[in-house]
Amino acid sequence: MMRRSSARGRTRRRRICRRGIALVTVLYFLVIGSLASAGVFMVIRTMLRGASGVANGANLSATADEAVYASLATWDSPTRLRQQVGSTITLTATASRADVRITRLSSQLFAIVADARDSSDRVARRVALLVRLPVVGPLLRAALVSAADVSLGPNVRFVADSACGDSAAAGIALAPDATLSVDTSVTGRQPTVLRDSAAADSSTYLQIGGNSWSELAAAAEVRLASGSHVMPSPVVSGGLCTASDGNWGDPTSSSGACGARVPVIYAAGDLSIDGGVGQGVLLVAGHLTIGGPFVFSGQIVVRGGIETLADNITISGAMYAWRARDDSVMAHGSTTSVELTHQTTLRFSRCDAWHGMASTLQPRRVREHAWSELF
Repeated sequence: MMRRSSARGRTRRRRICRRGIALVTVLYFLVIGSLASAGVFMVIRTMLRGASGVANGANLSATADEAVYASLATWDSPTRLRQQVGSTITLTATASRADVRITRLSSQLFAIVADARDSSDRVARRVALLVRLPVVGPLLRAALVSAADVSLGPNVRFVADSACGDSAAAGIALAPDATLSVDTSVTGRQPTVLRDSAAADSSTYLQIGGNSWSELAAAAEVRLASGSHVMPSPVVSGGLCTASDGNWGDPTSSSGACGARVPVIYAAGDLSIDGGVGQGVLLVAGHLTIGGPFVFSGQIVVRGGIETLADNITISGAMYAWRARDDSVMAHGSTTSVELTHQTTLRFSRCDAWHGMASTLQPRRVREHAWSELF
């Protein structure tokens, strides 16, 4: 009996052991199967998220690219040309979900960078583009460039714009055969004078910022008859700048209503400015007389001589005096010489000179210098 009981106990223990092993085995395979299933689900999820990220990334790249070229389509030349070299501005955010920043790298080179982000997937794309203003810089860096004789009174001052990198510019650039007369009562620093054959070349005066005299004259926004007397000043109506022949913009306030008005002004003959303010490009086919306080930013090109008759005259940019009139009528006593008297300040500034060409300047893409970043 004892043997049978012992045998039955051993048989029962073996069965229990086998069942335990079977249970452990089943549990083991269940765990392995669960882990495998979880792994498969994780892979599928990762692949789906990756596909979603790729799709979102493609959309964001397109958004950033669109924002970059939209900024070119709406390029604000007057504002950009007043932007300091090395500074960065951020354009107003748009519905495109892209932030656009414009950095002025040099006087002519700008970098446009657009960032598009999707916060839900933490995906972002950046598109950048280098653009250059298609402007031909002045061959002669001087506040006054003249092919004709120049006479200076005791209160005439020449300064250079250090903010635009022009602190070493000459005060006057003269043709080799032109004479310079300076009042003997002048005290202090004398203007630096550069004698250069380019000052005797008609192309220096008739090719302005890459445009010809005739092209600019034909495209002028303000056209004045020979013998006109003007006193330009900003004209604002309902908070908006109103275009008129007497409104030459406002160089004294870049954020003002007329700060962005930078016209090309053409006078068909002699012109008398009795005072006021203005900016842009002033083309005078005859003789220019400034008879009142006047502030101007940009370029002035005169073909029949220049004369100042009042104090508080400031020209920032560049002034050019050619020696051949473009009109057929010669005013009595009018000459092609330059006679600057009273309190007159001429400041050479390439930035202000180019700003005067703002309405004709649109940036062009620098080839092989555009890129996209994925992050």
